Amino acid sequence: MTSSGTSSGPPRIGHNQGPPLDAMQSWRRHCWKVAKQALFRPLPLETVRRRVRRAAELGLAYRRYELLVLGGGEIKGMLVSGDALIISAPYASPAAVLNSAALAKLAAVAGCRRLLLAGPDGVQDGVQDGVQPVWTRPAHPLPPGAPFEAMIRVPSRHLLAAAPVKADRTALADGLRDNALPAASVALVGDGAHGPAWVSGGRLAGLVPASEYFGG
Repeated sequence: MTSSGTSSGPPRIGHNQGPPLDAMQSWRRHCWKVAKQALFRPLPLETVRRRVRRAAELGLAYRRYELLVLGGGEIKGMLVSGDALIISAPYASPAAVLNSAALAKLAAVAGCRRLLLAGPDGVQDGVQDGVQPVWTRPAHPLPPGAPFEAMIRVPSRHLLAAAPVKADRTALADGLRDNALPAASVALVGDGAHGPAWVSGGRLAGLVPASEYFGG
């Protein structure tokens, strides 16, 4: 029997096949079910249709869009972590490493500002702490051909692969303010292990896994 009180196979010798040891399991399951129903309460049909259209404009799955707007706000900006656009060879030329399919999807986003989250200016050589620094192009404000309205640079070389420090949070807040975007209206797209920490530290609307968003 597992710690949750469910059987994972034939009873072991000496097992009396009694009730689960966790007497509160069914109550917690009930509470979770009620909370989930309250969270995703039925909406008027026209509201659902409007949200479906809006999710499609942003290139988001409907359920992901629902999670982002739970607070009643709207998504006005998509902040894409630079490492989510790189296929391989972080230090090669931008034309050789940028994911063209991802850029094409971003180009089709409507009614939303597209922002690039980038590391410090310049190419960083070597590997630090087992993590390759994120490639950035020093000669251009944005990667050539990238469908972004603006770039927000932060001191972190590793972006979502490392937790944000105070300087990162400050740079992010300043960048959003310069682009007249409330943090709570911006969704972060990326796959780094510390993405949730960037969302909470920047008080953003939520995290959209790049693997989900770009479909790969």
